[in-house]
Amino acid sequence: MERGPHSGDGRMTQKEVLDELKAIAVERLRFDPRRAAEMTLETTLPKGVEGSLGLDSLDFIELSVAIEERFGIMIDETQDLTDEFLSLESLSRFVLAKTGQR
Repeated sequence: MERGPHSGDGRMTQKEVLDELKAIAVERLRFDPRRAAEMTLETTLPKGVEGSLGLDSLDFIELSVAIEERFGIMIDETQDLTDEFLSLESLSRFVLAKTGQR
């Protein structure tokens, strides 16, 4: 299981989570690395949202699986996670909370 880099105290920062999410976008969602480099916490994810990455339902499934593998967490697909998967900021906060770094 891959783990992302941690700050000196062993806890991941939001920036470190963002960097891992960018890597997932390139590795699993086949984003161009140049496009991934431009992603910020404000970047929105869902298709149909102005200026978003344009992710569709299959992309979100792949993203969820990759996050579970990368961060060693379980994502409950029965929950409505629309708000958590809205932007890279909300998604990174969700990952930090799920990894016990609330």
